Amino acid sequence: MKLKNFLIILFLASFFSLKAQKNTDVLMTIGGNPVTVGEFKYIYEKNNGDKADYSEASITEYLDLYKKFKLKVAKAKDMKLDTIQALNDELAGYRTQLANSYLMDKEVMNNLYKELYDRMDHDIDVSHIVVTLPKNPNDSQRKAAEDKINEVYAKLKSGERFEKLAAEYSDDKLSASTGGRIGFFTAMMPNGFYEFENAMYSLPAGQYSEPFTSKLGYHIIKVNGIRPAKGRVEVAQILIRKEATDKTGDEAKTKINEVYTMLNNGADFDEMVAQFSDDKQTKTKGGVLPEFGINQYSKEFEEEAFGLKNVGDYTKPFETNVGWHILKKVKDVKKDNFDIFKRKIEPKLKKDERYEIAQNELIEGIKKDAHYTLNTMVLNEFIDSLDADFYTFKWKPSEAPYMQKPLINFDGGYTKSLSDFAEFCKKNTRIRLKYEDNVPTTEVVNELLNQFSKEEALNYEQQNLEAKYPDFKSLMREYEEGILLFEATKMEVWDKANQDTLGLYQYYENNKNNYTWNKRAKVSKYILHGTDQEKGEEVVKYAEKSDPESVVKEFGKEFIEVIPVEYDLSSNELYGVVKEKNAVSNLKVDKPSGLMMFKKIEEILPARRKTLEESRGYVIADYQSYLEDKWVRQLKNDFNVEVNDKVLKQLIKK
Repeated sequence: MKLKNFLIILFLASFFSLKAQKNTDVLMTIGGNPVTVGEFKYIYEKNNGDKADYSEASITEYLDLYKKFKLKVAKAKDMKLDTIQALNDELAGYRTQLANSYLMDKEVMNNLYKELYDRMDHDIDVSHIVVTLPKNPNDSQRKAAEDKINEVYAKLKSGERFEKLAAEYSDDKLSASTGGRIGFFTAMMPNGFYEFENAMYSLPAGQYSEPFTSKLGYHIIKVNGIRPAKGRVEVAQILIRKEATDKTGDEAKTKINEVYTMLNNGADFDEMVAQFSDDKQTKTKGGVLPEFGINQYSKEFEEEAFGLKNVGDYTKPFETNVGWHILKKVKDVKKDNFDIFKRKIEPKLKKDERYEIAQNELIEGIKKDAHYTLNTMVLNEFIDSLDADFYTFKWKPSEAPYMQKPLINFDGGYTKSLSDFAEFCKKNTRIRLKYEDNVPTTEVVNELLNQFSKEEALNYEQQNLEAKYPDFKSLMREYEEGILLFEATKMEVWDKANQDTLGLYQYYENNKNNYTWNKRAKVSKYILHGTDQEKGEEVVKYAEKSDPESVVKEFGKEFIEVIPVEYDLSSNELYGVVKEKNAVSNLKVDKPSGLMMFKKIEEILPARRKTLEESRGYVIADYQSYLEDKWVRQLKNDFNVEVNDKVLKQLIKK
């Protein structure tokens, strides 16, 4: 990661909620600029995480760090770095990136996370009446289905029994025979059934809903009961399938009972799985199935699985349409904590219809609060000007004067003209070209306008994030100060350390005893291409009394490669080697690579000081620290720092 990015994001960890109490009190002033309790608590908690205990030692340490940080920011502003256009453009770029995701995360995702997390605590026993629709219904099919469900709803309101109407009207013939009852369900429902989920979690037991739609068609549901969620479970199974010749299942039943008897007599469950189970997917895994919740297997299977109380308990043999089973509880699957849940569910939520529904609700709320208006006369003038070219790539917006008229308006003078909308239409060929030119132009334009107004509503709201969300304001302050800190430190420390050759040399001369070599060994590292150990030992013996050139000449450069290296005498590379001249390590044979290797110490080098060139990297790093300390001392003289001791004491927890 680049150093600049590292410094800027150093202060950009997770957000923490700050109590409003005394957050506006001034903790300290630096160069006349106040730092409030709220600002300090925000950055202290964020960067210390679980260690933010508000102890005197912790607060004192972090306050000192934050003083230095704010002193550097004050200097950056004194240097007018906050007026440099390139830096302001960089900050604007960061803001755009943050704002695009912040509003959705804050107002959409967080609400969806909490809603779903809370709903998962309960299972809902549901009955429904459904009037299905074909995959791509026409207007008459949709009207007929809507009339039918409304007829059912009217009869419910007049007092007719739900179960009777389900049997008479529901297109789900399987559940119609049982009064529409489809059993227990829990969140999250499959994509396309968010309104179904909303209805079942909003009704008390015994009540029915108004008609609503899903991907299947029109529904009315009734909540029969509510229970604590079964959650999820992980079990292992022994499965004995019914063979085609075993129509009654007697053979499978006899076999599973034999297995059950063996288990009761102390047989190992895993061994029984390996020996008898017909489930090829789990047979080699101890019979373990992936963890599951309700409505993933048959009713009989789930009742047995969720009926197991303790890990290690197993069921009696039971039958499903697949065959005969014995289940063993493998583990309790506890509900994830909220943070883990969010990370797991985020990708799925963003692909679910609920995300788009919640986003549309947010946008409609923004429009309402900002008194959004549409100039329909201007829009109609635009529609009337369009021809068949509008459905093609070659269409271009008109340059007529009326194109500059305002089309949509928000509070505060945020306005977009007809020309802005026309450019949007030009870029969105995907929407324009998906229609045939016999589709009314009004229909195409309205779809484009809907998308355009959504984007502009979000743009409008993003302009007001600092005023509406204090934590976003704090985040942008961090980005701004991070950029200024980076530039000021670069100019005052990093560039000087790299460019001030005279200062660097003088620093080295004053501190050269800090840069030394310990005793080292000059080593020849021999790599032999082959695994003939006898020949390798011959090379080792020859190398003990010869220099590398002679060894290569004797055995051939195709067979031997010699690499000169230097190691500190304490290095692990010399483990097992006598630390003296001409000492040779044992031969190592690596058959997979087809190589052999040994090392020989050619010379022991005494300890000495490193030259500036040899220690340049270390010297530059230390010189930077020296310059920074010197800079901070100067800043403390240039900018007055005053700490409100009374406010500080109130911040510290004894």
